[in-house]
Amino acid sequence: MISLVDVALVALVYAVVLLIVTISEYARKKFSLHTATTRHAIHLLAGDNMLLLPFFSSMYYPLTIPVGLAVLITYSFLHSRQGIMSRTMIDVEYDRLHAYGPLYYTVSIAILLVTLWSMRHIAMAAVMIMAWGDGAASLFGMRLRRRHVYPHSSKSVEGSLAMLLFSTLGALLAMTVSLQTGIVASSAASAVTLALIGSISGTIAEACTVGPLKAFDNFTVPLSSAAAMYTFSLFIL
Repeated sequence: MISLVDVALVALVYAVVLLIVTISEYARKKFSLHTATTRHAIHLLAGDNMLLLPFFSSMYYPLTIPVGLAVLITYSFLHSRQGIMSRTMIDVEYDRLHAYGPLYYTVSIAILLVTLWSMRHIAMAAVMIMAWGDGAASLFGMRLRRRHVYPHSSKSVEGSLAMLLFSTLGALLAMTVSLQTGIVASSAASAVTLALIGSISGTIAEACTVGPLKAFDNFTVPLSSAAAMYTFSLFIL
């Protein structure tokens, strides 16, 4: 039997994501922003919808969101280069693999939903680490005048510190929502520890995603942080 509450939540998430894209495109035109700026802003904000995960009754409803968005993004990128999603998210300076970062973003969310539905708090935290942490690393790290760049990489210590800070905040928010909604029974101390483990793992993964793997940090960051949190939960908690 179809749940009207779940359908309404799916519609809400789609509306919020499309609103974020629309506002980003308006800001890009109004203030002559670089596409990379609006892309990072969408990266930071879109993942927040995962905080609604505790209110879904079945995995299949939220799964329609990343799957549907992946189809929409793929079509837009391949067939509508002048469409709003392409203009807002495709940076002409990116290589072809990196340009499809938003697609990897949605696919990684789908993977986390399928594999960690019974541990939704980990899926939520992993996506927030990707959204807030990786988004902040890209948004702030590259804009500092003085950076300490890692050897054989364009990434910096400052970017990693920004990621660690924001990914920790994002993961803590996800854990707080999980505790308050009752989808996880854990102490506050354990939840904080779990958030820190995920944030540190995600930060390390982001810093190490270089060379041929550089375009795929939307996979390496959330999946590695989720794996670290899952392992901690399984063997220590």
